[in-house]
Amino acid sequence: MSQSRLAFGLIVLGLVAFVSPGLAVLSQRLKGRFQRDRRNIRPNIILIYTDDQDVELGSLEVMNKTRKIMEQGGAHFTNAFVTTPMCCPSRSSMLTGKYVHNHNTYTNNENCSSSSWQATHEQQTFAVYLNSTGYRTAFFGKYLNEYNGSYIPPGWREWVGLVKNSRFYNYTLNRNGVKEKHGFDYSKDYLTDLMTNDSINYFKLSKKIYPHRPVMLLISHAAPHGPEDSAPQFSNLFPNASQHITPSYNYAPNPDKHWIMRYTGPMKPIHMEFTNMLQRKRLQTLMSVDESMEKLYNMLVETGEVDNTYIIYTADHGYHIGQFGLVKGKSMPYEIDIRVPFFMRGPNVEPGSIIPQLVLNIDLAPTILDIAGLDIPADMDGKSILKLLDTEKPVNRFNSNKKTKIWRDSFLVERGKLLHKRDERKNSQEENFLPKHERVKDLCQKAEYQTPCEQFGQVTLSVLCRLSELRMNLPLEYPQIPAPNCLFVFLH
Repeated sequence: MSQSRLAFGLIVLGLVAFVSPGLAVLSQRLKGRFQRDRRNIRPNIILIYTDDQDVELGSLEVMNKTRKIMEQGGAHFTNAFVTTPMCCPSRSSMLTGKYVHNHNTYTNNENCSSSSWQATHEQQTFAVYLNSTGYRTAFFGKYLNEYNGSYIPPGWREWVGLVKNSRFYNYTLNRNGVKEKHGFDYSKDYLTDLMTNDSINYFKLSKKIYPHRPVMLLISHAAPHGPEDSAPQFSNLFPNASQHITPSYNYAPNPDKHWIMRYTGPMKPIHMEFTNMLQRKRLQTLMSVDESMEKLYNMLVETGEVDNTYIIYTADHGYHIGQFGLVKGKSMPYEIDIRVPFFMRGPNVEPGSIIPQLVLNIDLAPTILDIAGLDIPADMDGKSILKLLDTEKPVNRFNSNKKTKIWRDSFLVERGKLLHKRDERKNSQEENFLPKHERVKDLCQKAEYQTPCEQFGQVTLSVLCRLSELRMNLPLEYPQIPAPNCLFVFLH
């Protein structure tokens, strides 16, 4: 990835939190196409996502089974991104279909699985809607970073949730309300294999007992997140892995970029050796995910459900290993961290098709509701991607006469939040009357935002990414950042 592929966007120095409608509207939302399609057997849905899986560093290159099943057998969305490259905010967006400023989970700590989240947005995830309309919903794996295992989130008939953050051994699960401790025995405790086997068993049992009821599985793998413990049979693979050595690897410092880039110098040899080891270990953990995909697919074939099942594969965000001198991590608004794998296969999805339109993590919830035949709530920010698939009449992707679809050409990337309080005296309806881009424009003109990071609390930056063109509404003279304590992105 070249230096020019650093993120592109519009600086926004404020977030406005919106209160979502309550559960009183739930029954009204469930009235859509579901009622008209009751006589049909609705499709099963299997959503698989990994933790910290990159696209830019070549992690998919080693996942041959997954690519055969999902890329050759389904649609590959080549421009898939997350709106916040951080675990808990992104996962909250996946569940709700909302941007961070609308579900208020700003970081891996701020409102992550909090009482506020539980009382509001967790009551409006896609699982709640599907469960209320007859889907056999089941969750397996990592939920949210601060999930403490004290309750079962609403909407899930079967719940096997990891307590706290990703681990492969020595962890605790909440299994349908009962805490279950696991140790270091690979045959019994390795998380990737356990989640795979549990999800397969649940699917088969559901179809045996309720053959005409659709199943929705969410399998949330820990790989390739740290501590990067691979299964023993894969622990010696990829000794010379070098996919992470991209054109931007160790490209530092970058004096024309934001403060982290300006202050980050080239890595030392010990750091470079660490990145080599980290890439190797991450790829090793993904081998178990690759096997998991094959087992799931074979199970669908054996049960006769493969032609009536949508499978979606993606990740909560990307990752960087040595890019621009940054040894490891995520959270940066650059393609290394915001671009993710995204595949879908299922009924009428053309095998081997390539979808170039922008798709986002916030599109997952509305897409799943659309597959289930439910109306999409108006407060979801994402869109159903089914309209990109030509599901009613598949055509050859090389057909030059194919009509161009009207779709988004921009999206918001957010991280953090402002610490100052909103003026509650203002009429919220008046504040939100204008379109979002007009509200952003007005905010940028306010005097308080002309000298970013000089006032206490101004630590939030949002980046509006645009693929087709760059439109920036900034003062003519860029203000200088007085201290390296805030993220300020300049694009060149």
